[in-house]
Amino acid sequence: MMQRYAVFTGSCQSLSAIQYLQQTNKLACVVLADAEPNPDLMQLQQLLHQAQIPTLQYNQHDDMALIADLDRLGANRGVIYLFRHILKQTLISYFDGSLVNIHPSPLPEYRGPFPLYWQIRNGEQATKLTLHRVTSEVDSGDIATDIDLIIHPFDTISVVNQKVSQALPHLLNTFCQLEEQENISWREQDTCFEHFAPMLEPQQLAINWCKQPTSEIVNMCRAGNVDVGCATFCLRQEMFQLLQASELECDIKGVQAGTVIQLSRREGLVIKTLDGAVCLDVIGTQQGLFDGYRFAVLFGLDAGFSLI
Repeated sequence: MMQRYAVFTGSCQSLSAIQYLQQTNKLACVVLADAEPNPDLMQLQQLLHQAQIPTLQYNQHDDMALIADLDRLGANRGVIYLFRHILKQTLISYFDGSLVNIHPSPLPEYRGPFPLYWQIRNGEQATKLTLHRVTSEVDSGDIATDIDLIIHPFDTISVVNQKVSQALPHLLNTFCQLEEQENISWREQDTCFEHFAPMLEPQQLAINWCKQPTSEIVNMCRAGNVDVGCATFCLRQEMFQLLQASELECDIKGVQAGTVIQLSRREGLVIKTLDGAVCLDVIGTQQGLFDGYRFAVLFGLDAGFSLI
């Protein structure tokens, strides 16, 4: 049977996968997420319209109309990437085992809606792009194939998202070839794992100068710059975003974490941390983005000032 894929997505970051399937004559349609209009989704809709790619609208409350349209367009396989909905069993059953999801983590590690954020925040140096079968239990189906991706210490979540997008055609090509050759070795996911990737809560974005080591603060900034949620800190009852920070060695003793220990044009704004020091490189305010030195001048910070 000819492979005809429906791509379930809500983001332009899936375009490389859509284009691969279209170029190989395997694309039946794109199913768009049921969501309020946003720039990413609106741009995706426009690009699909320009390319004359059939699109269907997902309805969280009615699978039957979508199933009828999928059948009409000859979609006998499905692939999910960056689709915010959990599919019901009715729709999963329609594909009869030929519905797969692409998850950017070495499953079962980092199951959940924010895998890249938590991997960067936890300082992971590598990840996997994993293609697995969709089941009623989220991110838990058998794995068909995966590819390795490096996470550079300077990578933000936007950079890693771009790396994932660029790797999607290779992953799909590998999977499609294995399927055509009837050579897929589905493997069960391990039952033991350490990390989840849950939704973010506002309090998880707040920097705790007294409890978080320097590397964790730096990684918080990378993970949240700027798609998901920036690291935040409070100054005079006002919240500010920390988009980029750099780890510094510091052997100063007897200074409370959260204290400004250095401020200059050359060295920037340096804050004492639990185990060293951090330079606040880029700070977001209501007035705009500033480097640490300009932020300190604008908001009246000086050496010895405490952010706690």
